[in-house]
Amino acid sequence: MRWFLPVVLLVAGVAAAACGSEEPAPPTALKCAIPAGEHPDSAAKLSCPADFAALAWRPPDASIPGARSTKTILDTADANRLYFLNAEKYPLHYPFAVKFLSGKGKPLVKDQGSFAKEYFSPTRRFLLGAVTAYERPGQTPPTIWTWEIAPYDTMGKDQIVQAFDAVVANAWFGKELHLHLNSEALTSLATQLPKRIKVITTTELFAGSTFQPLNPGTAVGQLRFYNVADLDAKKTWVTPRDVAVLDRVPNDISVVAGLITAQLQTPLSHVNVLSQNRGTPNMALVGASTDAKLRALENRWVKLEISGFDWKIAEVTKAEADAWWQTHKPAAVTVPKLDLSVQAPRDCSDITAADVSAFGGKASNYGQLCHIADLPVPKAFAVPVYFYHQFAAQHGLPAKVAALLADPSFTDDPLVREKKLQELATFVEQAPLDPAFEALLAAKIAQDLPSQRVRIRSSTNAEDLDGFTGAGLYTSETFDPADAKKSLAKAVRKVWASLWNLRAFEERTWRGIDHGAVAMALLVHRGFPTEDSNGVALTNNLFDPLQPAFYVNVQKGDVSVVRPPAGVTTDQFLQYFAYPGQPVVWLGHSSLVPVGQQVMTAAQFGELGAALDRIHQGFAPIYAKTGQFYAMDVEFKFNTDPGQAAKLWIKQARPHQGWAASGGL
Repeated sequence: MRWFLPVVLLVAGVAAAACGSEEPAPPTALKCAIPAGEHPDSAAKLSCPADFAALAWRPPDASIPGARSTKTILDTADANRLYFLNAEKYPLHYPFAVKFLSGKGKPLVKDQGSFAKEYFSPTRRFLLGAVTAYERPGQTPPTIWTWEIAPYDTMGKDQIVQAFDAVVANAWFGKELHLHLNSEALTSLATQLPKRIKVITTTELFAGSTFQPLNPGTAVGQLRFYNVADLDAKKTWVTPRDVAVLDRVPNDISVVAGLITAQLQTPLSHVNVLSQNRGTPNMALVGASTDAKLRALENRWVKLEISGFDWKIAEVTKAEADAWWQTHKPAAVTVPKLDLSVQAPRDCSDITAADVSAFGGKASNYGQLCHIADLPVPKAFAVPVYFYHQFAAQHGLPAKVAALLADPSFTDDPLVREKKLQELATFVEQAPLDPAFEALLAAKIAQDLPSQRVRIRSSTNAEDLDGFTGAGLYTSETFDPADAKKSLAKAVRKVWASLWNLRAFEERTWRGIDHGAVAMALLVHRGFPTEDSNGVALTNNLFDPLQPAFYVNVQKGDVSVVRPPAGVTTDQFLQYFAYPGQPVVWLGHSSLVPVGQQVMTAAQFGELGAALDRIHQGFAPIYAKTGQFYAMDVEFKFNTDPGQAAKLWIKQARPHQGWAASGGL
């Protein structure tokens, strides 16, 4: 398997604003083992920095944050011979072993399935690892050298010592080498290792790092600085032509050309999901609000370039910015045409992912969940788009929307646009429902979900699509039949009204979606008033798809993981569910539980992993494409009902729109 450290919050390999880091000149006392300009398949020694540069691989994207790395193989069947691999040519150990270490007097290397035992067998032939150089400009030392094994590797103490000592003896940086403790199992084993082996934890490795590439790319716009509090209070506005620098991570933001936050984010934070959905670059730079290089370009037209390891910014002219925008407009999204032939609620068991035209993206994907065996999905039904379309026609909404779009003050002035959209949403919230529809919906709830609180959730034909998530754009409401102050009609109208909130309108406009072609279905299921925890997960390894794992963010109670309160952190981890023992690599911990504790129990790890595996396999025939990254973005909860133990519930699944959604591997 290929691996690089899956860092979520802190990323090494940072560079100055103007340029990336340069390869340091080798000390004159060192004699290199690899001739200058050559890039061999492997080497027995790394005698100088140029040797490492000739073999190391620097991934071109943020899917694998980290620094430069080369693989190592120690062959115990050949006098413990050590190989430093050319990781550009051989990002996996297996192809190298097949080509160079099989036959011709050596034991045969069989199929890849058999080779996988080299990570687990106590009598393995090969000891597999990776040497990684983590760059830390401005810190001491500026580079940390580590040797690390795969997080799921069960290598024993003596094998670790043997391989580590071999690397130390054959690398010029040997005295500086650390064993990277990248799993709980290895951390536990570290106490048994000789004191001569330096160890380093992930937290120690990245202490002080400040740069984080969330969504790499290029943005051209006007560099402007904002305080999130002012944006929330609507004292100021961002525009699609802004490269916006924010003092902290916002819960939400309208469309901008590019985003820089002065606080670190997480890959599944709401603003990063929006950035990925929009195709707009996003990065975190601690201290960005006071960064001298950025402040020197304030209110000027700039070109911001973000890669997986560094960033650059330079001033451009307005004419250059205008020309760039003409050729870099986002691809228009065509939403599924409405199917108005379905005119009755339908149980989720009778809905599939193919029913977007009638039930919207969210409800259709939910219906697909209901077809996956042994998956804890709440009983639900969906109300088709027909009823919103009927409501809109009864109250003249199409004409009202057309009049707004024809008004230059509405299209040109964000203050006018927000005011008019709020008026339209208020109109929807107050317009009466068709009595027959209201009675039909009330009867369905009483029949399927009697005497309990229910969630009424949005499901448009412009969300949760393959290529456009519309994450967080619309509203969900709770209806409690025991609460006489909150009517069912009010809850439905409020959800429907969210079709016209500013955030949703701006997002659709940015992606060229025809507002008149959008309508809202409803997804209805039980509520969860006593959440033990809630979370989001990806069913693939966002950082290294060739090393399968589930990436999970989970938080105590009902505190949001995608829109957390300021200063609140979540449990974050990679679960290697497909490997023996299902090892977990921790990336962060919740600030809402005592130090040393976790949000989920050991049993819940297994329960969640099994559900995520079923979801990944269940949606693969629909969304997986050859050569492209595939993952489902899943929302889940552990909820305790009276007199029962905490139980897992899957709330939602949609195709992930991450770094490789348009580019593949």
